[in-house]
Amino acid sequence: MSDFTNPSMPPESPELYSAVAGPIGRPPGAERRIPAMPEVAGHDVKDLVQRFGSPMCVFDEPKLRSAYQRMISCFRAGWEDSYIGVSVKTNYLSAVVATFRSEGAWGEVVSGFEYRLCRDLGIPGNEILFNGPWKTDDDLRTAFKEGAKVNLDGDDELERVGRIAAEFEQAVAVGLRVNMKVNYPPWDKFGFGLENDHALEAARLIAQSPHLRLEGLHLHIGTYIPDPELYGRGMEALVQLGLRLERELDVEIKHLDLGGGYATRNTLHNTMLPGEAVCATPEEYAAAITAPLRRAANQFKSPPRLFLEPGRILVDEAATMITTVRAVKRIAGQQKAALVDCGVHILPTAYWYDHEIHPVEDYGHGVEDYKLVGPLCMQIDVLRQSVKLPALRAGDLLVIRDVGAYNFSQSMQFIYMRPTYVFAHAGGISVVREAEDDSVVRNQEQLPQHLINQETQNSILNRG
Repeated sequence: MSDFTNPSMPPESPELYSAVAGPIGRPPGAERRIPAMPEVAGHDVKDLVQRFGSPMCVFDEPKLRSAYQRMISCFRAGWEDSYIGVSVKTNYLSAVVATFRSEGAWGEVVSGFEYRLCRDLGIPGNEILFNGPWKTDDDLRTAFKEGAKVNLDGDDELERVGRIAAEFEQAVAVGLRVNMKVNYPPWDKFGFGLENDHALEAARLIAQSPHLRLEGLHLHIGTYIPDPELYGRGMEALVQLGLRLERELDVEIKHLDLGGGYATRNTLHNTMLPGEAVCATPEEYAAAITAPLRRAANQFKSPPRLFLEPGRILVDEAATMITTVRAVKRIAGQQKAALVDCGVHILPTAYWYDHEIHPVEDYGHGVEDYKLVGPLCMQIDVLRQSVKLPALRAGDLLVIRDVGAYNFSQSMQFIYMRPTYVFAHAGGISVVREAEDDSVVRNQEQLPQHLINQETQNSILNRG
C-alpha cells in the first residue's frame, strides 16, 4: 500500500491521501458542512419514506453487482481459477444472496440454516463452502452427500466427521481450517494452529483415515483487515503448508481458501484516519493473495483452485438506512441529542463504526454538534457520539451510509420491530422484506393454561 501523505507537499498544506483514490479533500474530524443527500440509489428519499415508512433500508442492486464483478475480475486476472463463495452470514437477505448467485457466486455458510438458504436459492451443494466451529451431524451428512466443501475446525469435529464419513461407501473429501499468528490478536478460536504443528498433526490423521480424503486448506486471518500484505503472508504460509502435505503425505491439495475480512470505507471508532483513507482496493488484495500462488504454481501436483469468501467488501457500501429525527433536546454540556427512529437493534454496526450521516435537506441553518441516539429505552442506543450536521428539527430525514454488512443478519426485535427493506434496481424498486409487526415476536409463544384468565381469553379471541 502507498503512504497516506505526499512528501512533496509543503508542511503548511497537509492533505490526506487514500490508498484507494488519492487525495482526500478534508482532514479527519475537521468541521465541514456535510452535503445534503436527497436521493438514494436514484430514488427520492422523501418519496421512499412516504411509500415504505421510516426507518427503512435501501439496497442498490447495481452496486452489489458492480462490487462482485470488480472483485472476481481482479482475482481472476491474478489467478484464473478463482471463485467467490459469498459470505451468507454477512447479510441473510435472500435478495442479496440471489443477486450474487446470478453473477455466478458460490455460497459460503457457517450453519445449516445458511446452507438451506443457499439451496433454496438454487445454489447446488457442490458449490457451497461450509465453515464454522459447530456443524450438526445431520448438516454434515447433507453436506457430504451433496458434495459441499467442508472445512474441519477442530479435533472433536475431526473425530466426529471420521465416524460420520464411515457411513458412506467411499472416502469423503474434507478441507482443514488453519490459524496462524499473522495479526494481533490472532484468530485462534477457529481451526488448527500452524506454528505449533497442530494443523500438520490433523492432516496426518486425515491421511491415515480410510474414510477421509484431504483436498483443501482454509485460512481466515480476521475481520476488517485493511492491510493486503497480511493476506499475502497468510497465502504464503498456506502455500508452503500445502506443498509440504503433498510431499510428505502423498495427498493432492485441490483448493486453497483465503476467507474474507476485507475492509471497506466505514471508519472504526477511535481511529485517526477515515476508513476511505486506509482501506485497500480489491486490486491490492488480489495482487497480494495471488502472487505467492503464482510463484508456487508449478510445485503443486496440479495448480489448486483459489476460493475467496468476501462479505463486507461486497455488500457494505450498497445499502443505506433512512431514518427520521423524532426529537431534539439539550443534554449535558453544549451538545444536543437528536433522537431518530433507527436504533442499534437494526444498526448494530454503530457499536464499532462512525457511520457517515447526511441530511436529506439542508435549510441553510448553522452546523451543530449532535449525539445521535436511537428510540430504544437503553443508554447504549447511540448511533454516533458526535456528528456535526446542519441544525436539526423533529421530522427531518437523515441517511446513514454503508450499512449493508451484518446489520440485517445481526438485527433483532427489541422494543421496536425491524423495518422494511427494499431493492433499487433497473426496473424500479421492490420490497424484499416487509416491515415486521408484533406477531413476529409473539406467534411462537404458548401461554400455560393456568395463566389464562377470562380477560386473557377474551383478548386472544378478539385478536382472532
